[in-house]
Amino acid sequence: MIDTFLKAVDGLTRLSAWVAASLLAVLALLGMAEILSRALFNYSIPIAFEYSSYMLAFIMFGGSAWALREGGHIRVTLIMGPFGPRSRRVLDIGATAIGLAVSIYLTYAVIAFTVGTYVLGTNSFFPSETPLAIPQTGLAFSVTLLTLALLARLIRLFIGEPTEAGNHDETLEENVI
Repeated sequence: MIDTFLKAVDGLTRLSAWVAASLLAVLALLGMAEILSRALFNYSIPIAFEYSSYMLAFIMFGGSAWALREGGHIRVTLIMGPFGPRSRRVLDIGATAIGLAVSIYLTYAVIAFTVGTYVLGTNSFFPSETPLAIPQTGLAFSVTLLTLALLARLIRLFIGEPTEAGNHDETLEENVI
């Protein structure tokens, strides 16, 4: 059961990372199109700023769960230097638990906000009048996935599995600067 959960979270994080990377490419293209449009035609693409903002929010959180699993987040390992492996593990569990608690609250707040937007039928104030529930649903999914990734990391710490995907011989000692 736990293994199925961990594999499912890993699969969703990879999918989310691919979507985030694709949106990053679209964001770059949209930015270049906006620059060219302004420079050549003195015309601003009406959706450029609005949709760039939506994409940026998803890119940031959509890639965070994958980065967590791949060990891509910045960690202050200098603090763990003086401690032995057992103490480092306890500190890692504590830090992950705190991160999970913050992420649970953020997930709750974003989902509640998104549900409110669905109920009210709020649209963007930009000329496109995009229903805000659409980009907010993507944000809610990505924040929820980050919470699930933190939970998976905490489970891995408790059962002694490597917390980072590419490092199967991982020990906390090897990660200290």
